[in-house]
Order: sequence, then C-alpha cells, then structure tokens
Amino acid sequence: ERDQSNIVFDKLYRLLLNINVSVEEFVYINNQRNNRYQPFHYEDTKDYVDQQIIEKSNKLSKYYYQRWINNQIEYDYVNFLKEKSIMEKHHIAKVSQKEKQFLYNYLFAKET
Repeated sequence: ERDQSNIVFDKLYRLLLNINVSVEEFVYINNQRNNRYQPFHYEDTKDYVDQQIIEKSNKLSKYYYQRWINNQIEYDYVNFLKEKSIMEKHHIAKVSQKEKQFLYNYLFAKET
C-alpha cells in the first residue's frame, strides 16, 4: 500500500491467501523490513482466520469430492482428503482409518 491508503483486514487476508503467505509471516516480514518490532497477537484474529480457513477447506473439499465422484482421478481424492484433514484439525470432520490407509498407499506408491 506504500502508506498511501489503508487496507481492511479482510482484503489483506484474501490477498495473503492468494500468495500463500500467512498473516504471521506477513507481519514478521514487514517488521523485519522496517526494522521494528510489534508483537502480533494471533489470539486477537484467531477466530476470524480460523473461520476463513474452515470455509475455504469446506468449499474445496466439496469441489474435489465432486471431481472424484465424476472422474475417479486419485489426485482429486487426495486433495479432498487434504482439505478434510484441515477441517479435522478444527474438529469439523473426521478422516477415517480407511481414508488414512488410502493416503498411505497413494503416497507410498508415488514415492516408490
């Protein structure tokens, strides 16, 4: 923004998501670049950030699951399970033992 305007947190957060940078990373880099230290209180924004992550993962999991149903490409199912595991971290979904085994087999096959 070059100190020419203010940006709302929601817009900043969406921009950071697009470039795959966390809020913590952004604040840290900005402070380092400007030779200043300002403690960032993650707890102050945790509820908002977590809700955004949950909504994004929920949308992506539905998208990848539908792709998996339509074309049976394993990569889509893996992406579905990735998003589901993010939601599991927030106690919204549960990755089953069968799904974990699928991931293990898939990743082992790719590795070998």
